Amino acid sequence: MQCPNCHSQNIETGIAIAKAGDAHTVGPKYEHLFVYCTAQMYCDLCLDCGEIIRFYINEATNKKWVKKAGIS
Repeated sequence: MQCPNCHSQNIETGIAIAKAGDAHTVGPKYEHLFVYCTAQMYCDLCLDCGEIIRFYINEATNKKWVKKAGIS
């Protein structure tokens, strides 16, 4: 993998995304058995310039994704 910003190949992969000081996961929200859940999100980061190369999840994508903001 190569950074689109600085063209470095010094990329750290699989870094978990978290919200500081909060126990909740940051990521896409979905509904599962009448409960709202969040898929853990990860990123790949260029260690030379700090560019985040991509965000992604490591779980199945065939979920009932919540598309409207403000739903808890």
